[in-house]
Amino acid sequence: MLFYNHFNDSNVLLFTYMFIYNTSLITLFWTLFSVVTTKFKTLQSFSGFSFNAFYLTLTTILLFSMAGVPPFIGFFSKLFILTLITNNSFVLLYTIFFVVLFIGLYFYIQNIRFLHSTNSGELDYTYLTSNERVVPVFYYSSILVLTIVIFGAIYIEDILLLFTWILL
Repeated sequence: MLFYNHFNDSNVLLFTYMFIYNTSLITLFWTLFSVVTTKFKTLQSFSGFSFNAFYLTLTTILLFSMAGVPPFIGFFSKLFILTLITNNSFVLLYTIFFVVLFIGLYFYIQNIRFLHSTNSGELDYTYLTSNERVVPVFYYSSILVLTIVIFGAIYIEDILLLFTWILL
């Protein structure tokens, strides 16, 4: 585990956390926007989200990463922030971050449970288009983001090195 106490190293960790979280968030909203353009009319129509395995898998993995589940890169970015807070002896900030982390984890797990617990037999297919296709740019960029999110432990040193070069 890397321990950072220098000011510039702290900035590198903070920017890495923000980059990972924002990349996951942008991809999540891009996925939701792609689904919305397939003629979902109401919020209840999102119960039919499970009709497309690609969207469901992409959303589930992104939510797990944003929640900070251990094999994904979101876990390592949150671990770096917790290590940074611990090394600087910010006990109150550590406690607040830990509580907010678990509240967010509960929120993300509830969304994942909703996505996977819906029954496609109850879905009204009048809102869905039968000729849905995934845009190639969206598909390939999503595969790239999923690769980084899933195998993030391999890439985390490269991401930290990239931000070190940018910020210094």
